[in-house]
Amino acid sequence: MVKFCVLMVLLCFLTTANGQTDGVELIASPRQDSIMLRWAPRNPYTWQLANKYGYLVKRYTIVRGKKVVKEVTVVDLTNTPIKPAPLNEWEPYSDDKFVSIAAECIFSTVYGEVPTGINPHFAYKKYKEQEHRFGFALYAADQSPQVAKLSGLYFADKTALVKEKYLYKVFVNAPDTLAVDTASVFTGISDYAPLPKPLDLHAEWGDKEVQLSWNILYLSHHYNAYFLEKSFDNGKTYKRISENNAVQVADKDVTPEYQYLTDTLKDNKETIYYRVRGITPFGETSPPSDSVFGKGQLPLSSAPVFFKEDVLENKYIKLEWMYPQEMNEYISGFKIYRSSKPKSKKELVYNGLIPAAREYIDSVPGITNYYLISVYNQKEENVTPFITFVQRIDSFPPEPPLGFVGEIDSLGAAHFHWKANTEEDIDGYRIYRANNPKFEFALIHSAVIKDTTFIDSVSLKVLNKNIYYCIKAVDVRDNQSKFSPILTLKRPDIIPPVPPVIKNLAFDSKNYVELLWVNSSSIDVVNHQIFRKELNDSVFENIATVGKGDSIRSTFVDKTVKPGVKYVYYLSAKDDSDLVSAPSNSGYINTPSDKEEIIKLKRRVLTDRVKLTWNIEMQKEVKKVIVYRSINNGGMQLLGYSETNEYIDNKLAPEKTYEYCIKAIFIDGSNSVLSKPVTAKM
Repeated sequence: MVKFCVLMVLLCFLTTANGQTDGVELIASPRQDSIMLRWAPRNPYTWQLANKYGYLVKRYTIVRGKKVVKEVTVVDLTNTPIKPAPLNEWEPYSDDKFVSIAAECIFSTVYGEVPTGINPHFAYKKYKEQEHRFGFALYAADQSPQVAKLSGLYFADKTALVKEKYLYKVFVNAPDTLAVDTASVFTGISDYAPLPKPLDLHAEWGDKEVQLSWNILYLSHHYNAYFLEKSFDNGKTYKRISENNAVQVADKDVTPEYQYLTDTLKDNKETIYYRVRGITPFGETSPPSDSVFGKGQLPLSSAPVFFKEDVLENKYIKLEWMYPQEMNEYISGFKIYRSSKPKSKKELVYNGLIPAAREYIDSVPGITNYYLISVYNQKEENVTPFITFVQRIDSFPPEPPLGFVGEIDSLGAAHFHWKANTEEDIDGYRIYRANNPKFEFALIHSAVIKDTTFIDSVSLKVLNKNIYYCIKAVDVRDNQSKFSPILTLKRPDIIPPVPPVIKNLAFDSKNYVELLWVNSSSIDVVNHQIFRKELNDSVFENIATVGKGDSIRSTFVDKTVKPGVKYVYYLSAKDDSDLVSAPSNSGYINTPSDKEEIIKLKRRVLTDRVKLTWNIEMQKEVKKVIVYRSINNGGMQLLGYSETNEYIDNKLAPEKTYEYCIKAIFIDGSNSVLSKPVTAKM
């Protein structure tokens, strides 16, 4: 017989085989007229035991006519134990390489030679002879239904009835002293469903090759292998690209989500369609996946480069670039990005879908323009590293600002606002002040004001009753508008200081409260007074007085706070005439609690369900509780949620171990850590 050795597959199967308990794994596939069963031993010991004593299959009728039966009926489906067929029954199928592999593993006493190029000492050192034979035998059975039947790992129950559901059990017919775990599965013909098509087939086209990938995790309970088909006639007819089925190899405890396969192309001109089909452990072939199609792509090894920039009528900018014409069939087009400053975020202004295009006219450019160009296809985008600068002539000043209004409050703060100019190249505004409209106006702030609001501090201890303001608009070329109309403001008669503004309340490293505020803008302020109370108290307490510094902002650390309390703060400013400002805005803060937050989860295992209850002690109000579950030490997965203090899980299967944990979702949208898990064995 043909000797066949695939080292990578060997390593994969032997890794999953080692470390498991003695016993059998069982799966079922309901058909419209029967129920097919496939099983496999978990380790070499069970495999050898079963090859000697065989397997027995029992059927227990659990449901009849949608009702659970009062008395369970037991049927022995195997009159004699199922063992590997005699060697002479394997001979007619010797052309099947998987038949040859399994037969040699079962009937040979010495494993076949390792092919040239693989170090036999390494393989022998890592895996003993029986582990080799066991791993290859199970791999061959997974790839060939005929091998599964000949190996005694398959049974078809053709006596099953449509209106009944059964619990099937498969166990090794060994003496009690050698007994191993029994495998079971619950199903019925009514569970039959057509096989789903493989999902998420994706193609990445390269230079004379294509890398194909598809999702295998979602349908892993259906398919253990796949094969790809391709078409050269627009998807009318397909042929397999290889006789071998594709099996994804993975390390121990790693569950891959996608399978990958690379196919070579004879050129980059022909359009090719691909699709994939799955194969079940029962040898059934799935419907084809959705097709993907395309052709080889040359990589975008270079980026386009601007070689000519023209300003047309001082309104438009014409850009021309260079890129190899022979690349037109491999690209989707070009993109052009623009910004008004070299390091500003660039806006996409041209998304060309014509690969042959080599010029673009920007009809709405700014005064200063920084351009980048890229070439792209369905797979990648290559952006030039060179920024191209183009400038229009700008000698025209902006219009004077409109809507300039303001007022001086009782604390001497003059508040202004105005309408924003509509010119695209506006850089900001400059504000001027005078005590007499006939005098020269002086600039009151050296920097260009970017906003359309401003606050000026006005001295009230002067003889002038009025003060006068006007503003100018400034563009990026420093062209300045004419003055706006003069704004006349009257000084108020009451002149307490301008109140400070609380900007932030936060905790320092020791959980003390740190206040940050903007100082009063009044020039005669001498200090700021800090007031505090607990939220439910009616009276504020003056906890500190802080002298006014030279900076705009000040801070204070309150070291007298208690944990778990909500405080309210405000400030006031006091000037050199002992006049006190109005209170500042209030600041609220909750100090951290030193009380431990606890989640206690309990479980109660009932006949057909598990009841979870919990006690949550948290400072925050709980909105709902999320429940997670794992099966047989698998990964935790979302099970459901509850807005009470209990949850019932009735989606269970016999002889499986379940592990649960929860976390709380609070009213503010945050969540707690996971609770300690609890375990339930059915």
